[in-house]
This record gives sequence, C-alpha cells and structure tokens, in this order.
Amino acid sequence: MSSEMMIVGHRGAMGVEPENTLRSFRRAEKDGADALELDLHLSADGRLMIMHDAKLDRTTDGTGPLAERTFAELRELDAGQGERIPTFEEVLDATTLPIQAEVKAVRAFPLLAGMVVERDLVHRITITSFHAEVLEAAQRELPEVPRGFIVSKASPEMLDRARELGAAWVCPGFPGLTPELVAECHEAGLLVDAWPGNDEAGVRHAAELGADAVTTNFPADARTWLV
Repeated sequence: MSSEMMIVGHRGAMGVEPENTLRSFRRAEKDGADALELDLHLSADGRLMIMHDAKLDRTTDGTGPLAERTFAELRELDAGQGERIPTFEEVLDATTLPIQAEVKAVRAFPLLAGMVVERDLVHRITITSFHAEVLEAAQRELPEVPRGFIVSKASPEMLDRARELGAAWVCPGFPGLTPELVAECHEAGLLVDAWPGNDEAGVRHAAELGADAVTTNFPADARTWLV
C-alpha cells in the first residue's frame, strides 16, 4: 500500500465542516488535502455557485431550486455555521490547491469555460462530471484542461467511455472497482480517483486497489490512515 495516493477533500472537509463552504475548503487545505473537490451550479443571474444539490433544502436554511434564486438572494442564506454559499471565484481566491470542478448543472459549463480562460486555470483545475455532454464540450473547447468521468459504479464500459471522452481521470465509486480494472485504466493512460474513502477501511481499500487518488470527507484522517 502506497502513501503516495492523492487525498482529495470532498466538498472540502465536509466530515467536520459545512460542505462546499469556504470554511470547509480552507479546513481541507489546512488538513493536508492534495486537492479540493467542489460542485458547480448556476444562479438565476448567471453566477457560478458552489453547492452539491440542485435544491437548497438540505444544506441551507432556504428551500427550492438554487437555479431560481439570484446571487443576492442566495447570499442571504445560511449554508451552515453562518457560512454563505460561495462562488467559484471565491474558492479560487481563498485556497491554493488544485481543484476538481464537478459540473452538476450542464448550463454552468459555458461560464466555467470562460473563467478557465480568463483566469488561466489550465494547470489548476480538472473538469469532472457524471454528464458526458459536459466532458464532450470540455474536450472541444478546453482540450488542454484535464477531464474526469465520474460514475457511481466501476465497469469496463466506464473505461471505454472515458477514453472516448479523452478523459485523464476516471472517478468511480467503489462498487465494481477491482485491482484488475484499475490496472486496465492505467494501461489505457487513465488515472483513477476512487470514492468515498470516509473511514480507514475505505481509504486503505482504495490504496490496495492501486488507485491514484481517494476522495474523502476527512482529509486529515485519510492522511494518517495511509501511514
């Protein structure tokens, strides 16, 4: 088992801080994460907002779809411990780590693409998504930016689709993931980020599979579990 496996902070350090907030991302960096994972939606007035769910109900004191609220309206909401829903720009400015930018809302991609160019983020972000159309658009418009194909369950089809999309990473959930499939990914030139590594057994399992990275809610603990 290698301690060289990358530790990716899932929505920051969501196991100990309110997820997808500046507080969570700063904590993940402080706790030794190698990269941050976050989720992108678009406000009604076209701002890139960081939230996992399409609806506000679970992680804020608001209700209903995020996409129906303006930036100003979203800023009035409490995202946990007094934190506000951050913008993508704010996370870029508040942290220094590489970022896995998961595009949840397909319509958020054009704005993200513009920001990658404007802020010269080619060497800082990896664009990831469950949505193949997002990765296809990224392949056309931002070919120099690494892409990651996310799937809930690993399979040989995942590998084939990732290759078609020109992805640099596959980001599979643990179901179906085997050392043999990881090796096949490596042979195809794909890196593997397994998830979720939220306890010692999960993190060690990712390492034993040969994964290049593990996404975890607990970056500080994950680092110690690999020692």
